Amino acid sequence: MFERLSAPNGPTGGKLEAPSGKEVKRIAFVQCAGSRDENHLPFCSGVCCAASLKQATYVRDKLPEADIHMFYIDVRTPGRLEDFYQDRQEDEKINLHRGKVAKVETVGDGLQVTAENTLTGDLEQVTVDLVVLATGMQPTAAVEKLPFNANLDENGFFIQDDEASAHYGVGTAVRPSGVAETLQDATGAAIKALQMARRS
Repeated sequence: MFERLSAPNGPTGGKLEAPSGKEVKRIAFVQCAGSRDENHLPFCSGVCCAASLKQATYVRDKLPEADIHMFYIDVRTPGRLEDFYQDRQEDEKINLHRGKVAKVETVGDGLQVTAENTLTGDLEQVTVDLVVLATGMQPTAAVEKLPFNANLDENGFFIQDDEASAHYGVGTAVRPSGVAETLQDATGAAIKALQMARRS
C-alpha cells in the first residue's frame, strides 16, 4: 500500500502525505506487525525487512530532510541484500530501533510509537506523521477453496505430496518468499512438469 501511495500514478500523485492530508516529515516503519507472533502468524515473512528498507530509501530520495525510523526485532536481509542493509545503517537520516512496538497512539496531530528496546529494556517513544506496518504474508489457499485437493500445512501453505503429483506449488503458495526465490521455484516446477510429460 505504501508503494502505491508513493507511486507517481498513485492516489496522491506520488506525494507522501498522511491520511489527514498532512505532508509527511517523520515516518516510522514497524517490522513484524503480527508476524513472528504465536498469537497470529508464527513465521517470518522473509521479505518485509528488505521491502521496508527499500521504502525508507524511497522516502529518503523524495524527502531528503525526512526523519525516518524503523523498528525491528532483528533485520533479516539474506544474501546480496545484506550489503543494501549495511548501506542503510550508515545513513544518518534512517534511525534503526531494535525493539518490538507495543502500541501506536494518536497524540495531537501525530502518531506516537512506543517500543521496548530489546537490548537495554528501555521504552522508546517517537512521534511521527505516518506509520507503515510491515504485515506478514498469508497464503490465500488458507481461506479459499482450491480447484483440487491439496495438502496444506498448519499455516495454509501448499505441501508438495510426492514426485508423482501433477500439482506444483511455487513461491508464496509454498512459503513466504521474494521474487528471486519464486522464479527459482517456478523454473524447477516447469522442469518437473516437462519431465513428467515426457515420461507419460
